Amino acid sequence: MPVTATRQVDEVEFVHYLQPDDGLRFAYGDIQLLPPIPEVPKAENPATAPAEEPPADSAATLPPAEQEKSAEEEPAAEQPAEEVPPPEEKPPEIPEETIEELEEEKSYGYLDYVPYGQYYAVDYWFGDATWKKSAELGFNGQTGNTETTSLRVGAKIRREGAATIFTSEFKHLRTSDKEGLTQNNAFFKHKLDWPLKLHENWSLFENTSLEYDEFKAFDMRLVFNGGVSYKPYKTDATDWTLSVGSGFSQEFGSPQKGIIPEATMGSDFSHKITDSQKIALNTDFFPAFAADQGYRFTVDASYTVALDHGLSFKLSAFDRYDSTPNDRKRNDLDYACLLLWEF
Repeated sequence: MPVTATRQVDEVEFVHYLQPDDGLRFAYGDIQLLPPIPEVPKAENPATAPAEEPPADSAATLPPAEQEKSAEEEPAAEQPAEEVPPPEEKPPEIPEETIEELEEEKSYGYLDYVPYGQYYAVDYWFGDATWKKSAELGFNGQTGNTETTSLRVGAKIRREGAATIFTSEFKHLRTSDKEGLTQNNAFFKHKLDWPLKLHENWSLFENTSLEYDEFKAFDMRLVFNGGVSYKPYKTDATDWTLSVGSGFSQEFGSPQKGIIPEATMGSDFSHKITDSQKIALNTDFFPAFAADQGYRFTVDASYTVALDHGLSFKLSAFDRYDSTPNDRKRNDLDYACLLLWEF
C-alpha cells in the first residue's frame, strides 16, 4: 500500500500532487517554505525606452585595426536641418466677373449708390468718366493816336465715359475803340458721341451750337444736327474723325425766317508734333437742302505749345463763311494769341 504522510495544521490544508503516481500530499505550510518566485521584468515600450549608451571605453578596448574600421563605418553627425521660411500667403484670386461687379457697385450710374449725396453730379447719372478742362485768356490794347482794347476768353470741357464722349466749348470776343464797339460775338457748342459696339472706329453723334454776333444780320443762330462719325486714322499722336449727318438751323432777329433743313459734313484733326507741341484743325460744312438757301462753313485752326504748371501758349484762327449774309460781308476771320490753362 502506498504510504501517506499527513500533518495537522491550524490552517486549511492545500493539497498539491507533484506526480499522479506518488499519492503524496503537502500541506500549505510546506509550500510556504519554498523559495520565492523571481519577478519577471516588465516589457518597456520601445518608442519611450531610453537608448542604451555604449560603454565609454568600448572603442578603447578594440584593437587598433578595429578602431579605424569602426571610425570609417561610423556615419557623420547629422547636421541640423535648415529652417525653411513659411510659404507666402497670396491673396485669393478674384474672378474678373466679380471685379467688374464690384466696379459697377462703386460707379455713379446706380440709383442705390449715392456718393456723398451728390445727385447733382453728372457722373452720378452717367457713370465714372475722365474729365479734361481748360480755360483761355487773351488781351491786347493800344493807346495814343488810336485807342483800342481787345479781349478774348474761352473755356472747354471734355468728358470721356464708358458709353459717351461729351465736349462743350464756349468763347467770347470783344473789341472796342474810342468810337465804341467794333467786335462783340460769342459762341457756344456742345457735341455728344456714342461709340458703337460693332466697331470702335464708328460712333453716333449729336451736335448743338449757338452763335451770337452784334454786327451780323441776325441776333442769334441755333444749329442742331446729328449723324454718324468714323475714324479713318487713329494713333497715340494723331486723331482724325470724319462725320456726316443732317439737321436744321434757325436765325432769330433776321430777315431770313423759319427753320432751314440742312446737311452737315465735318472733319476733326489733331496731331502731337512733340510732347509739348500740338496742332488741331476743325472744319464743318452746312449745305441747305434748298438751293436758294445757300450754305455755310467754319474753319477753326490752332497751334499750342505747352509751358509749365498746366499753362500753354496758343495761336488761334477762326473763320466763318455765310453765302447768304443779308447785305453784310460773307467772311469773318478772328485770330488771337492766348494763354491756355489746363486743370
